[in-house]
Amino acid sequence: MPGEQGFGCYAGVKVLELATGVAGPYAAMFLADNGADVVKLEPPEGDPYRTDPGFQTVNRNKRSIVLPAGTDGAQGNGENHRRALAAAADVIIVDRPGQAAEVRRLNAGAVIVACPPWGERGPKRDDPWSPALLHAATGIAWNQQSYAEVPVDLVVPIVGYGTGVLGALAAAAGLLVRAQRGAAPTYEVSQVAGAAALQLGESRPAGPPAERPGDSGLGSKGRVACYRLVEAGDGKWFFLACGTARFYHRMLEVIGRPDLADDPILANPPWGLMFDEPIARLTPILDEVFATQPRDHWLRLLAEADVPAQPVLTRAEFLRHSIVAANAMDVTVEHPELGPVSMMGLPVTLESAPGSIRRPAPLLDQHHAEILADWLPNPDLGMAGRENDASDPQNPVGGAGPTADPTRPLAGVRVIDLASFIAGPVISRHLAMLGAEVIKIEAPAGDPFRGIGPPFESWNQGKRSIICDLTTPEGQAVLHRLAAGADIVIENFRPGVAARLGADREVLRALNPRLIFLSSPGYGLDADMAERPAFDPLVQALGGFMAAQGGIEGPDGEAVPGREPVFLSVAVHDVVTPMIGAFGLAMALWERHQTGEPQMVRTSLAQSTMAMQAAEYTRYAARPPTAGGGFDFPGPDDEHTWYEAADGGAYVWRDGELEIPVCTVGLSGTELAEANDLCVTYDHPRLGPVVMFGQLIGGAGPAPERAPLLGEHSDEIRSEIDAGRWSSPPPGEL
Repeated sequence: MPGEQGFGCYAGVKVLELATGVAGPYAAMFLADNGADVVKLEPPEGDPYRTDPGFQTVNRNKRSIVLPAGTDGAQGNGENHRRALAAAADVIIVDRPGQAAEVRRLNAGAVIVACPPWGERGPKRDDPWSPALLHAATGIAWNQQSYAEVPVDLVVPIVGYGTGVLGALAAAAGLLVRAQRGAAPTYEVSQVAGAAALQLGESRPAGPPAERPGDSGLGSKGRVACYRLVEAGDGKWFFLACGTARFYHRMLEVIGRPDLADDPILANPPWGLMFDEPIARLTPILDEVFATQPRDHWLRLLAEADVPAQPVLTRAEFLRHSIVAANAMDVTVEHPELGPVSMMGLPVTLESAPGSIRRPAPLLDQHHAEILADWLPNPDLGMAGRENDASDPQNPVGGAGPTADPTRPLAGVRVIDLASFIAGPVISRHLAMLGAEVIKIEAPAGDPFRGIGPPFESWNQGKRSIICDLTTPEGQAVLHRLAAGADIVIENFRPGVAARLGADREVLRALNPRLIFLSSPGYGLDADMAERPAFDPLVQALGGFMAAQGGIEGPDGEAVPGREPVFLSVAVHDVVTPMIGAFGLAMALWERHQTGEPQMVRTSLAQSTMAMQAAEYTRYAARPPTAGGGFDFPGPDDEHTWYEAADGGAYVWRDGELEIPVCTVGLSGTELAEANDLCVTYDHPRLGPVVMFGQLIGGAGPAPERAPLLGEHSDEIRSEIDAGRWSSPPPGEL
């Protein structure tokens, strides 16, 4: 069935993929999963990534074509066909510097998403790259906690995956602004921007950047004495995540040491316990206690006390967990050469317009004839005879053109943010980055993570804050009046909480039938886990990240005893789930524009663990083993590792014949970030001048404003309610 339309909200959308590797093709995969007809235009030798098992996941649901160079190739007018395919596309994804401008000349009406590795500007624009070099140059290799304060090689290419998800969000925003305004945006999502998105909580005082510490008192176990990896008495590991004072005090009760709550050295838990003195005081106490019983014993007691803790599992062990089945996270497709190929399921779904995994990754040039027949009115003529085609640059689909404003693509969208901690609030932060108006509703005590400091400011940029006690009828009345004029509601409550607060879908939809909802519980639809609190490291532990980075996963997929897992400093799930959620909401806005039907968008931290290990979770009979790490992992061999410069004081990363200095000041302090306009300086009323990441999608508008103080806009928002501004949805289809 050419194009296989009718499976997801983007059915009928034509996407031309001119990218290779992970980042650009991964962005296109999200569109293909949701119905778009993605044509992968490959060089004669194919995408170099074809040799990697991950190709089978990253390129599912796509079709492949190879076109010869010139105009008289064996397959006909190769160059003319290439130009004609570009002219017929609704979305074009590229990854070479300068390539966006080249394809824009062929199609004035398409959404173009560019994923150049080093960005379109700056000192490294045209340099070669690799995942390891990107990790080194963007601060990820240095910021990864270690025992010896040295760079660490990450065994999962997280920047490529993160860039791909951010690119999918850019494409979805571009399609929406194209449909609504007739704009034809070119958005840039470099892999440097992808690295910034993964390190969103990074900030620094304005002025010259200082070198950051590369270790902690707990090495790669964590940075906080009660929020870290723990070894139980049977040699098995788990992660203890006392992310609030309440969880910390319950944990002390479980271990029989409630007296520690009054210890002055252990004041201000949990985040006050990340300094040397409390670490030295509490760590040996906890280690001694937890070494007295096996892991299952402690996990049972902690669960009964509602203290967050989860076991460190290998990927093979996680695949047997109830989370995977409950969320349809593991699917199998039949490949004509490889046989059954198992891979991750859909990372995000729309309730009434879900995507699907319809076909395996294509063989090289597998769909040559059918693509030409589907996309070109007369394939033998190439560009000739296209004057009346609706996709022609002179007459683009939807009337899109280069003169309409592509910035702030979500301007006019109103968002109610009921979420707290990290993953939920960052979703609305990204919507604000794209121009949406976001109201953050906070309890009188505020978001529990306000106490973390500057990272909270990064996670909540672009919003207004109102104090609203939803446990009272008065607070619920304020929420209900805001909901009457909103487009989107975001929450990450545990089951039953939204209903108790008058914030559930049934109540709010009765007030506003157009409302789009996002539900992002930590463990998704797994009823067995629904009541369990979820934090990023808990999902790192469950999903195999910690085992893989520590080299614990053996050839048979089972844990190797005697090795220590590694807590990734990048909170992969907390920063990627929001990008996936924001992509889902942009899809939902598109679906509402097309059909008038609002959606429930579903994703979870648990689903993101496979999304950020897409290649690593790709499995078939002959696949080679996945990469594993180890203690302060320096890299797989002497040609792919770091070394200390001859003059000392600096590290260099070597990746074969390529080398690059290791960034030790944080990405926000580099020329690379500044050249790509990724940073913004706020004059914060409490913190003073501070540098953070701002706009991550080039071409989408200015950086979001600073995060609000608690209740900063309460009076202003209540005045708007009284004036009737929120009595009905905003004008326009958005």
